[in-house]
Amino acid sequence: MKRILVVTVNWLGDAIMTTPVFRALKKQYPSSYVAVMCVKRISGVFASNPDINKVLIFDEKTSQKSFLAKVKFISSLRAQRFDTVFLIHRSFTRALVCFLGAIPVRVGYRRVKNVLIVNRGIKSPSGVMHRQDYYLYLFRAAGINLSDKLPEIFIPDDISKDLARHLKPIHRNKSCIIGINPAANWALKRWSAGSFAELCDLLIKDLNAAVVFVGTAANSRLLDDMAMQMQHKAHNFCGRTNLKQLGALIAKCQLFISNDSGPAHLSAALGVKTLILFGPTAPAITAPRGQNVTIIQKDTDCPVPCYDLNCKDNICMKKITVAEVFTAAKRIIKND
Repeated sequence: MKRILVVTVNWLGDAIMTTPVFRALKKQYPSSYVAVMCVKRISGVFASNPDINKVLIFDEKTSQKSFLAKVKFISSLRAQRFDTVFLIHRSFTRALVCFLGAIPVRVGYRRVKNVLIVNRGIKSPSGVMHRQDYYLYLFRAAGINLSDKLPEIFIPDDISKDLARHLKPIHRNKSCIIGINPAANWALKRWSAGSFAELCDLLIKDLNAAVVFVGTAANSRLLDDMAMQMQHKAHNFCGRTNLKQLGALIAKCQLFISNDSGPAHLSAALGVKTLILFGPTAPAITAPRGQNVTIIQKDTDCPVPCYDLNCKDNICMKKITVAEVFTAAKRIIKND
């Protein structure tokens, strides 16, 4: 393998799970050229990674939506003369693009859809397993040694220093910085805004913490709702950071508290102490891999994972109390 392309998944947390493969590929093939193909919104996961030579943006819903744009991208793949592609993403379109891009060895999980395109089909592992293990198994089955599974994110120094300047007045006279992410990609994974607001007031009052909110511009209404229910002031960075800036911000926190979401994976990959509230999803399948991860999840009569998007109760999140989250946060901070 001299010129390797990895077609990764679209979601922030899952993309972070795949980062160990680049370290493994470079270790096993130190003189190889390694590129990653991904959608733009998660490209920051791979940018600045010393084990990745190039990040290729391919998004069939935006930048490569038209037939002509796809043809241009296929032409660029041909020009780059990759000899091997690993298809982590299950997309038929991306597999076809790599086939038309004249990549001779195409490694992916065997499916009826892609049997004529993926010429090195790997049988999917059986049984329930962590999603990262599922992604990494594809490489192991192809002979790549993946003993180190810890994800990693690289933040450029200039971005880190810029965030430090922004946080300096916030940190002044405070014992610590605690990041809060109240969002998640679907509503049933979210702890209530009222519970987060009560928790933040306790963190500010009892721990003298500076609390910073993170999220996308789409989460602004949720953050505004939280702020209106609080008695103390928090600092809202919602919609004000790109992925690298968000990583730099989280890296400055002494603790990051989040629902099960992409930013929780980002925090864990950065080695930040991370407290995650789980409800309808299973930590054994989707929990972030990291050394400083604490999980709170309550027992219910519901099966987990549960994908009942019409659930009216959401008891799995409601059973998590403010008191137990605050106690866990306090213990983590005090131990630090």
